Amino acid sequence: MRVGCFGCFFLVSAVLACVVVAGGVIFLSENLFREPDVRPVPFSKSDGYLAQQKLYEIVQRQSSRSSRKDVIRISEAEANAFLARHLEKAGIPVSPLIVHFEDGQFRVQGQAPLRSLFKGPPFAQLLAYVPDSRLDRPVWVTIRGRIAVEAGNTASTRTASVDITRFELGRQLLGNFLPYLIMGPSGGGLLRWPIPGVVDSVQIGDGQLAITTR
Repeated sequence: MRVGCFGCFFLVSAVLACVVVAGGVIFLSENLFREPDVRPVPFSKSDGYLAQQKLYEIVQRQSSRSSRKDVIRISEAEANAFLARHLEKAGIPVSPLIVHFEDGQFRVQGQAPLRSLFKGPPFAQLLAYVPDSRLDRPVWVTIRGRIAVEAGNTASTRTASVDITRFELGRQLLGNFLPYLIMGPSGGGLLRWPIPGVVDSVQIGDGQLAITTR
């Protein structure tokens, strides 16, 4: 076996070993079903309406129908109200879903049955060996991260992506890379998505999301 092939084999083996260990932790740890520190964000229907109007303002600026240049600020209450209304329509099996903006990052917490969280290989294949009683138990998911705006292929589109800095199931801290594996290809749209080209940056402050446009 050549050195190059051996290096590849060693790398693949190491990755698989990490995945197997992570899978064991995920499916066997009782910390998964312990509730983390959860702080609900109170909101009203009017908060959801305000969030929708602010997002529509971005569309207006993109089409040059609005000449405004002020920073668009979305509060925690507005973000939570908007998500509560649209997540069910999107078919995402997480309820409740709570969003906080703090220390330059977002913190998303949601609860869902364990089986609904694992869509990517090899975790999806491991589900067959886990008792249904365990898979049907709800578990809290906590994700912290930052939002980055990247240049798009054309002047009219850009891309926003999520850089995950912390990932927990219940009270079990796990590797930041695991959400990308757990969700599989179908979850890619939750971590990277197209945005209007007029968006210049997305900044997170304490209690709010600030969107600047060109």
